[in-house]
Amino acid sequence: MASVASMLSRVRRLEAARAAPLSPFAQAYGSLTAFEAEVQAEIDAGTLDSVDMPIILASIRKWDRERIWSAWRRDRVWEFGK
Repeated sequence: MASVASMLSRVRRLEAARAAPLSPFAQAYGSLTAFEAEVQAEIDAGTLDSVDMPIILASIRKWDRERIWSAWRRDRVWEFGK
């Protein structure tokens, strides 16, 4: 029975290691939506540029959706060219 328990423990560790990591926005703000809401509030307050920031947010949405944020790690950029 101990071997079954250790095998289950190992499978859990392997599955956790294989799970996709959270994006930097999900780590910092809880979700990309929360980040967008905060940026929109700053745009409305006049703190951020109302012309450039929506374009930047669209780029960040694409970056987050396609999980390009994980490409910064060494040698990971080439994975996206396949």
